[in-house]
Amino acid sequence: MTIFASAPEADEPRLAGLAAEWRAIVAREQENRVAQIAAWEARLAELRAEQEELVRGGRWAGGPDDLLSILGQSRQERYHSALLAWLLDPQGRHGLGAGFLEALLRRCAADPPRVELNRARPALDVSLGDARADVVVAGPGLCLVIENKVDAREQPLRCDRLYESFCREPGAQFVFLSPSGRAPVTATGAAREAFTPMSYADIAAMLRDAIASAPGKGATAHGREAASNYLATLEREFR
Repeated sequence: MTIFASAPEADEPRLAGLAAEWRAIVAREQENRVAQIAAWEARLAELRAEQEELVRGGRWAGGPDDLLSILGQSRQERYHSALLAWLLDPQGRHGLGAGFLEALLRRCAADPPRVELNRARPALDVSLGDARADVVVAGPGLCLVIENKVDAREQPLRCDRLYESFCREPGAQFVFLSPSGRAPVTATGAAREAFTPMSYADIAAMLRDAIASAPGKGATAHGREAASNYLATLEREFR
């Protein structure tokens, strides 16, 4: 009687062949990985050597180069308000003249009030009635009120109170400044229409243009550098 091999026994040579092929594939993959790791290590050694050469030559630098970021104050609302007030002063030693102020006013209205901008003067924390504005630029026929919010939330009725207190001033204009350029949540009715939302990226764009076209009269080297340095802060922090 002929005895036939069982199915598993018949498959053993084929399985052994497949196992050998698999071991060969695994071995090749391991060789490839070893070669890749060796290449990566060699390239890393080259990069480290290049870095060391740059460090020795004083050409390896990092970190912020604008003053507010160096001081860790790039989100400090009061510092931003102070710098904005300085830039909005037509007689400031930044040399921008009224260029920055005029650009901001044009964002508020298609036809900004015809006033003597060179006589405008900025002030911080201006109180009127039961409201206090972060920045006010006042001059003949002009009262620009800026509510500045970097990270803090709006206080209840904040913008409504600002509007009610300042809306009767000649040439009243209202700006709500924030990182995102959002509309104020505490402005209702006429105040909602009066406030122009503005972002810090908008401020950066206006300042960049103002610096590029600045007449330079009355500017000092330190003043020009301060304006440019603040622009670097805006570009770094509010993209």
